Amino acid sequence: MTERKRQEEALRRSEQRLSAIVNASSDLIYRLCPDWTELAIVGGHGATDLPRGETMAWSADRIHPEDQERVIAEIARARETTSPYRSQHRVALRAGEWTWIESRAVPVQDDDGNVSEWFGAATDVSQRVQHERQLRLMVDELNHRVKNNLAIVQSLVAQTLRHCDDPALAAPVIEARLRTLAATHDMLTRDKWSGASIGEIVQVAMDDCLDGGTRVQAHGPPVLLDPQRAVALSMALHELCTNATRHGALSTGEGCVRIEWRIEPAEGSPRLVLEWRESGGPPVQPPSRGGFGTRLLRRGLPHDLDGTVQLDFPPDGVRCRMEAPLSEPQAMP
Repeated sequence: MTERKRQEEALRRSEQRLSAIVNASSDLIYRLCPDWTELAIVGGHGATDLPRGETMAWSADRIHPEDQERVIAEIARARETTSPYRSQHRVALRAGEWTWIESRAVPVQDDDGNVSEWFGAATDVSQRVQHERQLRLMVDELNHRVKNNLAIVQSLVAQTLRHCDDPALAAPVIEARLRTLAATHDMLTRDKWSGASIGEIVQVAMDDCLDGGTRVQAHGPPVLLDPQRAVALSMALHELCTNATRHGALSTGEGCVRIEWRIEPAEGSPRLVLEWRESGGPPVQPPSRGGFGTRLLRRGLPHDLDGTVQLDFPPDGVRCRMEAPLSEPQAMP
């Protein structure tokens, strides 16, 4: 009797420890009958509206329709092979709410080797799944941006070399354009590629040309542009600034450039209007042939802005007017 009492006490303590482990677990602990037709929530702290301790009919209806076929097949495999079950899927632990779980279950066999029941645990992995999804999107977006950037660089170098009469002068032109592209990317990276304000874009594009000069006046409301438009506008302003420095208003001590942008109401969505005006420089003559900058402004920029660009060469100074639709969220408070 002493030995029996010792064994009963050991069993009681073992059950207490097991109960404490179950109750301390952040997983949802469950028990299933051998054929998986009945389910009981044993314990754990998983969030659910299922009653605990009560046996209920197990139904695949609580599994997300897109996951049901796969989960049912995995259950059938586990039962046929009497091997542990493991699956990641969406389930309605609470009515009207899908939760990603990682579920594991192991068979419990009697002395004859028959499965008497299954015990399992379900871990809420919704945050992990969301993080993995965001990571995949980030990698896909990064691959897309790298390809776009390589295409931009390839076009930039090819067009510069094609229209530069003196190959020795091509290198500094390419370097200046790449510096502007890199500076714009630095600006976007700092804000996690959420976009960039037009004021910052103007500063980046003009600083590279003027080394901090003050003969450029820029005015306009705070407006946030998406990364594609930010890069396109930055490269366009760089080309305008480079041309103004070499041949236009900024090639003399009296000339200046005025950059103004505003938001104009329009049917459907407001429109961003940006105007570049040069004055005080030498008389302007239209270019005899279109170089990289002209093609960028007249062909590439309208496409990237999803808008229109008007480039004119009146004698008193170059004019450039850009218009693009602007969604409401892009207007900064």
